[in-house]
Amino acid sequence: MSDTRSDYRILVAEHALGMLESIIRAKKLPIPVNWKKALELHGEVRSTLMQIKFSFMPPTMLAHSEPTKKLQELSRELAAILLPREWLEKTQIDQKTRHTIAEIKYAIRTLYGLPARLSLGDDNDPLYAVDIECVEVLSVAKHPNADNLYITRARGIFTYTIVTNLKDVRKGDLRAAAILPPAELRGQLSEAMYCSRGRIEAGCTVGRRPPVNEVERSEVEKIIYSIVKGR
Repeated sequence: MSDTRSDYRILVAEHALGMLESIIRAKKLPIPVNWKKALELHGEVRSTLMQIKFSFMPPTMLAHSEPTKKLQELSRELAAILLPREWLEKTQIDQKTRHTIAEIKYAIRTLYGLPARLSLGDDNDPLYAVDIECVEVLSVAKHPNADNLYITRARGIFTYTIVTNLKDVRKGDLRAAAILPPAELRGQLSEAMYCSRGRIEAGCTVGRRPPVNEVERSEVEKIIYSIVKGR
């Protein structure tokens, strides 16, 4: 029997669900959203996540269970309601709204991807709690408001803006990136954090999880512990 109540993957998913609840209750998007339906779906997601949390099943078995399948279905429904493509494509998006959209994308991705992270192993490893991808650095620019920060664009499963203090990051690099709650760093939105020991020379497929020995775990663990403590 596994104590799924303390599994970092599930606790981080709870935190993501809390982010969604704040957005839904405050109606933070300036587009037509069926907020009542969104709140109903959020309640179903919470109920399903509680089933997962108190299942006491080994994570690798839980990954293929009915509750995790339902979690993915509900996550897709929430995405369709909160991020209607036809409105986003024609709506003028300001910085505040852009941040809210990034939070929704992160939260829904975190919920939808829970089964895949549960399948990584039965150990309660903090590194399993978030998606970590091999990414290709597409561009690097100086941060306009900070001498020691750089704004980069990187391609993994999606394309991300990553604000970093790494001085050696270069266009074309393959690096590991942890997908984290969006943060404003000196006025610029950052959607992930580079977490490799440097450039990855081999074994890095863009959009796939990198070899564990290529990941610098200390900084990722600090953030996971902070998320879990503050959820």
